[in-house]
Amino acid sequence: MVGMSSRRRLLAGAGAALSAALAGCSGLTPFVGKREESTERVPVDGASALAVAVDVGDVTVRTADREDVHVDVVKQSSSMNADLSKLEFRVERPRDRVRLRGVWTGNGGLSGKPSLDLDVTVPSSLAVAETETQVGDVDVEGVTGDVSASTSTGDVTVRSVAGAVSAETSTGDVTVEDVDAFGGAETSTGDVTVEVPAIGGDTAVQANTGDVTAAIGADVDAELRASTSTGDVAVNDLSLADGSVDERSASGTLGDGGPLLEFETSTGDVTLSALE
Repeated sequence: MVGMSSRRRLLAGAGAALSAALAGCSGLTPFVGKREESTERVPVDGASALAVAVDVGDVTVRTADREDVHVDVVKQSSSMNADLSKLEFRVERPRDRVRLRGVWTGNGGLSGKPSLDLDVTVPSSLAVAETETQVGDVDVEGVTGDVSASTSTGDVTVRSVAGAVSAETSTGDVTVEDVDAFGGAETSTGDVTVEVPAIGGDTAVQANTGDVTAAIGADVDAELRASTSTGDVAVNDLSLADGSVDERSASGTLGDGGPLLEFETSTGDVTLSALE
């Protein structure tokens, strides 16, 4: 996919191992380990955008009628020997951004790190630019800005964004709905469900093992292509000029044509329909 990094696929193995190690932190199993909670209030001070990046942990971003950034921070580890003081929450101010980071200063790779969950509430005036974790879920809703949301192992969900959205994971599902414009999505193992009201150039949705489901806006002008190696392609209620649709592929012109809009999976179904 154009502009998407593939480096996170290298982290999928480590992420899967870590997810298993942290399994005791959720569900019905009582938590055994260490846990610390804190609340931070971060001044905006003229910044125009927010970026969030952690290595291990979930990232949630919402908006509210407030003047500063509110952050609920949760550090935890399934190991009683973990030193949570080595996992630091930091606020950085590069250029015009507020950047929230989780920084591990201890030893060991991903599998040795405690998790740092960030539940972030931003002022409605502050755009959200980047939300990233390597192992964990990303959930963004109700914000403004051109959002890039990514993880290596986990689900990415982005809804109700006044801006363009791109989303990526290696192992997990991707959902992008109710956004101003769509910039692309990618997963290696998982399903992709997206709404495409508008695009700004060549745009792709790619999965290796998983289903791709997309609703495309009536005003989208593009050259459409869809394909699967093992599965079915279905096109419902879309007007395709010079269209060609068969069991494994589809192509044609949407509206006046233009950039390439591509949907692809290796093992799974591709289902395309009109965005209502």
